[in-house]
Amino acid sequence: MSGKTKFKLIAGIIITIVIIYYSIKSLGKLDLSLLSQSKINWVLVFFSIVITIYSNYIRGLGYTRGMDPNIDRLTAFQIVGIGHAANMVLPLHIGDGLRLAFFPADYSAIRRTKLVVIPAIADSIAIIMISLLAVPFSGFRDPEIVRTLWILFFICIALAVVFLASIFLIPRFRKYMNDYLNIGLLKMMFWAFLSYLLLLIATWLGLAACGFGLSASLRMSLAVFATTNIIGFIPASPGAVGLFEYGVIIGLAGLGVPQSTALSVGLLLHVSLYAAMLPMGIILYIIALKSKYRKELKKLLRQK
Repeated sequence: MSGKTKFKLIAGIIITIVIIYYSIKSLGKLDLSLLSQSKINWVLVFFSIVITIYSNYIRGLGYTRGMDPNIDRLTAFQIVGIGHAANMVLPLHIGDGLRLAFFPADYSAIRRTKLVVIPAIADSIAIIMISLLAVPFSGFRDPEIVRTLWILFFICIALAVVFLASIFLIPRFRKYMNDYLNIGLLKMMFWAFLSYLLLLIATWLGLAACGFGLSASLRMSLAVFATTNIIGFIPASPGAVGLFEYGVIIGLAGLGVPQSTALSVGLLLHVSLYAAMLPMGIILYIIALKSKYRKELKKLLRQK
């Protein structure tokens, strides 16, 4: 086994230990006793979890059917799923950086960086566009959040204009981005938007599981999606523990839901995210390691 391979294996083991430590630490901060006091439809919760997992698969199609058809579906799923799972347990959105390690081995660092940064911009645009639906369709009236949504919308438009102007006016930047300025980029944005629509549906089912009713939950889901994702832009605690619940409370308070009820709802939605992301991330991580180091591990075992 080469020194490079040994280094990667050791690094993988260290990362695994760190992730396990932060997983235990993050989950320990969630007060699950509140859920035992609530009447919850666990069938709807189950479907919410399944849809959340499926949304990550759909997000991966932004590579295979969009920006980079050379990436197979499993690898794309690993890039997206492991990154999201890591963000649930690691601080400062470190999971976004971990995605770099799961691209095909022959991809350069620059190519990997592009394939992480460009989809991240598409994710932000999709989140902002869907969140804006909270203003006219949810009955959401919180002035601070409404103002923030519109500010984000105009920032998004301004950034898009600057991005397009840079492409046309700066030859070096145009050359740098030329590989991805094609129909594949638009397809990638479509899959990103669809994946967040699925997450909105998962939020809707989670709210319905708390007994609000399908119609009322649909309106509430828009407000909750907006506030939790806006807060999610802040690179803070692992899995946004505390911040996520605060976002749910703000979103539902604008619709007249008491804070104590909103806290229980936020906890359920957050636990559902963990129930979806962590098992998915662990399984995809094991598959990725097995695929990368299968031959080396077999050689090592034969030598013993």
